[in-house]
Amino acid sequence: MTNPEKMDSAESPLEQRSRARREAASKGKKRRPAREKKPKKREKKPFLMPFPVRLAVGAVCIVLSLFALRWVTLNIHPGSETTAASSTASKTSMNLMTQFNNFINNAASDALSEIVTIRKHYSIDESVTVAPEPNQSQFGSTTDPAEIQAIIDLCADLLEGQEISWNADIQTYRDTGFQYYYDETILVITWKELIDNRLCSISEVKVADGSQLRRKLANDTYSAGVQYYATDMAKDCNAVVAINGDFYAFRTIGVTVYQRQLYRFNPSTLDTCHFTASGDMLFSYAGTLTDAESTQQFVDDNDIVFTVSFGPILVDDGELVDFNQNYPIGEVSTHYSRTAIGQIDSLHYLLMTVNFSDYGDVRTATMSELASFMYQKGCQKAYALDGGQTSVMIFNGELVNHVDWGYERTMSDIIYFCTAVPEEES
Repeated sequence: MTNPEKMDSAESPLEQRSRARREAASKGKKRRPAREKKPKKREKKPFLMPFPVRLAVGAVCIVLSLFALRWVTLNIHPGSETTAASSTASKTSMNLMTQFNNFINNAASDALSEIVTIRKHYSIDESVTVAPEPNQSQFGSTTDPAEIQAIIDLCADLLEGQEISWNADIQTYRDTGFQYYYDETILVITWKELIDNRLCSISEVKVADGSQLRRKLANDTYSAGVQYYATDMAKDCNAVVAINGDFYAFRTIGVTVYQRQLYRFNPSTLDTCHFTASGDMLFSYAGTLTDAESTQQFVDDNDIVFTVSFGPILVDDGELVDFNQNYPIGEVSTHYSRTAIGQIDSLHYLLMTVNFSDYGDVRTATMSELASFMYQKGCQKAYALDGGQTSVMIFNGELVNHVDWGYERTMSDIIYFCTAVPEEES
């Protein structure tokens, strides 16, 4: 048997050195570590903003676009049009811009309703002769002032912080109570009240847009040669509340503007009340309008939609007017049935008639008394309209006041207020 030790001892010195080097190398060699598994890379998905945020960003972009479009509309004018054509083009442009702005605003209101409240805005085209029909469920009547106050509170956004002339301490005539209508574009409160033993039928109105203050002519045409009952005209145009106008067809003096066009110019003796597209009342005192051309320019420059000529001006800039007691129409110094329209604040109005009663227990008023009543109710501007048997107030198609002789007379025009909410949304 072979002895290993002898075999080992039999290795040559060269082999021993070689084997020693191999063993040394084997002892110093490190094992390669196991390869770590790298996590798989997640596939990157495109970042999407939450849906409400996208809507908000889109709305901002739209608003910026509107500003740009409005700038173009206001700053780029055709240079070769006639004055009349330019006025018509400007009116059309404004109507289109208003409609477009309303559409965008209301679309944003619907889209962002769960995130933020954007109040909708509606307007009525000037050429429309029939306003949107009011929602009959929004009409009401009550003898409880607390119910009226609750409605006023509901209309806080519409009122925009303005003070109401109506108050809970009003004693209505023979406990007749209050009538009302409200929606997001209009608030109307109507009542009868004794002031200095004069029976005043009063309607306080707040609207959202100047286009809700309108004038209706019989047959919707100037100088049509026909006359209608005020109640019929109010029903035909869907008026929430209406009063008689100036009965322009009854006389040839004064100034008449209808749908922005000057039709009659005989201004020397009567005060004129102008109504602008934004719903403001502007006055021209008798004799201050000098010629037809400059008057039409005044109409254009002040965005006047229509005018009435009866008068006199009763209150101006919050002060009673010392008008001429020899004013040519209206029998200003005698007791007479009266009608007036006044402006309390922006898009905020007061309508008043002073009439007899069904019981013969009251008197009518002089023009100075009418002026005092409008002033007491907070009017910053007030203007007298035709009186006598013409003096009427209509709420929801029905007469509010007692009419002289117990029946209506036909007339040529009314002034009315309406809702602006489209019928499909009411």
